[in-house]
Amino acid sequence: MNDIPQKDITLSLYADNTAILAQGKKFSTISNSLSKYIKLESWLKRWKIQLNVEKAEAIIFSKYFKHCPEIKIYNTPMPWKKEIKYLGVILDRNLTFRPHLTHIKEKYNKAFRAQYSLICRNSRHSIQNKLLIYQAYLLPILTYASPVWAFTAKSNFNIIQVLENKTIRMIMQTDWYIRNADIRKSTNIRSLKDFVIKLSAKFYNNLNQIDNIAISNIPFYDSSLEKFRKRPRAIFCT
Repeated sequence: MNDIPQKDITLSLYADNTAILAQGKKFSTISNSLSKYIKLESWLKRWKIQLNVEKAEAIIFSKYFKHCPEIKIYNTPMPWKKEIKYLGVILDRNLTFRPHLTHIKEKYNKAFRAQYSLICRNSRHSIQNKLLIYQAYLLPILTYASPVWAFTAKSNFNIIQVLENKTIRMIMQTDWYIRNADIRKSTNIRSLKDFVIKLSAKFYNNLNQIDNIAISNIPFYDSSLEKFRKRPRAIFCT
């Protein structure tokens, strides 16, 4: 399927998910690129692919474009969304990732309730086993795709930080007056922020080894500069 038409756009394919990315300073440039690209009738017919128009959505990442012209696919208008979900990550227009972290909170709470009897204060499991349950089952929910959203504002990150704090305190059976930092220090448990930074460092260090055109074309930027402080690698400057 590598012969799918590409011009002035970036195409990302994973399983049956396709993301078409276009960029520009003017919306007319973006709109024209997308409109030309989604005319794929001949290519789809050759590969005998049935496109689900009802699931097609569009989003523009900008604070400035408030009213976006209509874009059609198979003469069906694609709705412009304030946020979309791609490969399990919710992307909002301003890339604050607050909607995604709120979604993680809901997902975590559901999983937490399912494991509550095993890790609660009255559980007969040892603290070590409770921590293993947390690290194997609950922690991956909090850190899924974290290199993408780790640079989010502190107020957004706190949405999930409080979930970890609550869980660790319950597992360690600590009194209310003991600080979270003291709990981590005495048990050598890495903070969620530090763990996410570690995952992000490993992810970005391995990017050069990945044979992917879209990844190879990502421009380099110095995250220490102020104008780049809202990009993913800025997590290392906090």
